[in-house]
Amino acid sequence: MRSTVLRMLLATGLCLGLAACGASQGGFNLGSQSASAKASGTEAVADAAFLGETYDKAAQLYEKAALEDPKSAHAYLGLGRSYIEMGQLGRAEFALQRANTLDKRNPDVLNELGNLRLRRLHPAEAITFYDRALRIDRHNLSALTGKAVALDFLSRHGEAQEVYRQALQYYPSNFVLLSNYALSQVLSGQIGTGMATMEELLRDPENGASVRSNMALAYVLDGRRQDAYAMLLGTMSEADIRATLHRYDEIRKQFKAGKPIGYMVFS
Repeated sequence: MRSTVLRMLLATGLCLGLAACGASQGGFNLGSQSASAKASGTEAVADAAFLGETYDKAAQLYEKAALEDPKSAHAYLGLGRSYIEMGQLGRAEFALQRANTLDKRNPDVLNELGNLRLRRLHPAEAITFYDRALRIDRHNLSALTGKAVALDFLSRHGEAQEVYRQALQYYPSNFVLLSNYALSQVLSGQIGTGMATMEELLRDPENGASVRSNMALAYVLDGRRQDAYAMLLGTMSEADIRATLHRYDEIRKQFKAGKPIGYMVFS
């Protein structure tokens, strides 16, 4: 569950979600237009394989592209992303560090290094990479999203919400940011405010269903467990609903005791 959760946290076109979005909806932005424009023929085919979610094939093609041009940051970036999707985090680290050596001012590479730190449950380290990306491009959506997620992971919800508000000034209708912001408010105790936004997002014909798991957590934290059950009904099996609600019950215990819950939500 953890890898799916963090993938969805960082997706720039989808929802935040604890388990709100299926893995098939996930994925990363494959990079800036400038990087894609310089891609070789092999890299272009690899990009297509990645977008088609054939990550083993994409990795093979990026490896070939890197052999053809050992100075291609694009090839190593794609290779790192492919390895992440395959769960080969050590190999992903090597590829992304190589990409960073080749292109130190590429925010896409820095964001992926941050994403990798989040997957390894090191949110404080992730923030350093997102901040580096933001020093290059202060409007970078992936870096803003990643930094806010990492802050929520650390239960620094006030700081996370400041980042979300900043990002929403640039991207006021972005579904991901709105969903993330709403969950952050719920986690910080602003349950009614966060739920009001979630209720609006549920009406979105394309992405609304992705908010259901977050809404269910909000209901549990608010003591409305039956409403949480109804929210999850039809989205997963009965056994998965029971397991999810049990997990949310444990989070609520910590929440009611006034203890940080960010790490429980995102790990």
